[in-house]
Amino acid sequence: MDRRAFLKKLGMLYGAASLAAGVTESASAATSPLTRFKVGAISDGFSENFDDALKIMKSYGLSWVEIRHVFGIYNTEASPAQIQSLKDSLKKYGFRVSVIDSALYKCALPGTTPVKGEKDDYPFAEQMDLLKRACDRAHTLGADKIRGFSFWRVAEPAKLSERIAEELGKAAEVANRAAMRLVIEKEESCNAATGHELARILGLAPASNLGANWDIGNGYGRGEVSFPDGYNALDKKRIWHMHLKDMACDANLKHCSEAMAGHGQVDLVGQFKQLLRDGYHETMSLECEFKAPGFTHLETTKSSLKGLLAAMSTAVA
Repeated sequence: MDRRAFLKKLGMLYGAASLAAGVTESASAATSPLTRFKVGAISDGFSENFDDALKIMKSYGLSWVEIRHVFGIYNTEASPAQIQSLKDSLKKYGFRVSVIDSALYKCALPGTTPVKGEKDDYPFAEQMDLLKRACDRAHTLGADKIRGFSFWRVAEPAKLSERIAEELGKAAEVANRAAMRLVIEKEESCNAATGHELARILGLAPASNLGANWDIGNGYGRGEVSFPDGYNALDKKRIWHMHLKDMACDANLKHCSEAMAGHGQVDLVGQFKQLLRDGYHETMSLECEFKAPGFTHLETTKSSLKGLLAAMSTAVA
């Protein structure tokens, strides 16, 4: 299947899904999994207006939120007054913060050449100051985890595993002094793009406050079926946060696109059942970054949340 045909098929899938999903903002039919899983969402998936995002999330029964972009900027660049505004909103709507997102190590490791020529979000020399700002935000907003990455991907990432682990160890020391845990996300643009790659790096970086941000959707673009294959590669005791989404791929995993939760090929129900068996008690967030054909971003996020809660309900039944 060529890419154009694949995307056309994907658009038809979304059209059918919208009729079946009957998107609503009511949580009445899907509240039971919320008593078992600490599930929330990245707020800017709903709106970069934090109050608006929390209002919508509250209507689904959520009480956890992950903070990334607010006021049109990354949270690590927000002013003290803006951070206080976030704190006031959290109290007003009764939310707890699962993770403070940062762009830590979304940069080139010195001496390496990114395969896609990405530009650094922040230069390598500024990374520890960035982490300290994220820790400050976490303290103010009541979080205990900071999200980071594993440097822009190179042609042979396995050869850098020891160097990456060393740098992650340094960051973990900074985070530890602030009483924070550091969770590393696997992402296709970075050196830890799959569960196996992240497991290898974390195996070389044993800091007690360094763990994984398990993203069940990322990895497919690198040919890995995230669950169960990538998940099984990781030390379950070091998975401290999760990103939840769905993916639609062709048969060879050559072309993958994000899908509305419950309408792709990720085994969400199987993942949630396994989390129950493994005794997972940490946080998780819906991450919705795309706009499905014929939908606004907000409509897509709402539909994905509904599909996610339905999968959870099936898993806990």
